Amino acid sequence: MISNPEAVRLCRSFGVRPKRVRVVQNGVYRIFSASSREFALKRMPYPPAQIRWIDQTLQRMRRKGKLRFAWRNPRDRTGKRLYVQLNPDSPPFILIPWYKGSWPSPSSEAHMRECGALLATFHKLGSQIRIPQNGKQNMLGTWPSYLREERSKLTARILKAKRNGDRRPMYRMLRRHGGELLQMAARSMRALHHSRYFERCRSIRPVLCHGDFGPTNVIRTAKGPVLIDFETLRWDLAAYDLYRGIYNFCQYGGWKFSLARAFLDGYRRVRPLSRADMDLVKALLRFPRGVCKLVEQYEYATEKDKRMFERELPRTLSYERRRDAFLKNLDAYARTLK
Repeated sequence: MISNPEAVRLCRSFGVRPKRVRVVQNGVYRIFSASSREFALKRMPYPPAQIRWIDQTLQRMRRKGKLRFAWRNPRDRTGKRLYVQLNPDSPPFILIPWYKGSWPSPSSEAHMRECGALLATFHKLGSQIRIPQNGKQNMLGTWPSYLREERSKLTARILKAKRNGDRRPMYRMLRRHGGELLQMAARSMRALHHSRYFERCRSIRPVLCHGDFGPTNVIRTAKGPVLIDFETLRWDLAAYDLYRGIYNFCQYGGWKFSLARAFLDGYRRVRPLSRADMDLVKALLRFPRGVCKLVEQYEYATEKDKRMFERELPRTLSYERRRDAFLKNLDAYARTLK
């Protein structure tokens, strides 16, 4: 007996008869079908035009035939429908194949090289297709406004901490370290300015970016790596994906530069990199994004999660500080590029 009637109704709308449903996380289900196939049923709370753009773009990439990724196949009976809604006011859900495998290890240089090559292949194939315009997520030229917005949010939370006295450990830590965090943000924004970002937007050809490349969005299978989760698909400079990849992998790997070097070397096996790319990556890496994300989640967390975030903040701050040495190594690496 399956105790999730919503998931069952959604599956049947896609032509799948579920035998078992397992909750992976909020809005994501693993579906075990009666035909022994497995699927991921996933909520996509985005405008239909954006979902259609993602689908059209990925279908064009699929026709190139050189990259494995988890998305519907319209030639398959279960992939005929792009998305399903239980009613006009409910969020859309998509159904995609479930790939059995493991996440890449952020502490393995071999896995990092493999992931670098995978990202480069994605960028290379994305540059060979005509990108649909309707629903296109064009993020070119938005980095300065993004950093300003994140700095403003951080400033507001530091000011709130000063008003709230000693009520919570989080507020005490933000009062103590707020100035240092704002200096990190300012250095990031200055570095982006000195990288001549807007000039780069005109002179460097943009690519199709995954938008959140990292260890939880790659599945290693017996047939090779599979790329998953395309909600953040965007038109942007390749440096954005490189930044996200390095950040998402290296924060788990203790910011060991040998891991980032393996990732970049893997990328360069498929697609070239330039010093300009590295300048942009370094600018974004200087921003204290980890602390910003943690503090933002804290505002809406349960009491139990608030205590967890308060324990997590010192470690996250130590990671932010550790990036100074990491960035010096990245500078040395960039000098080997053209």
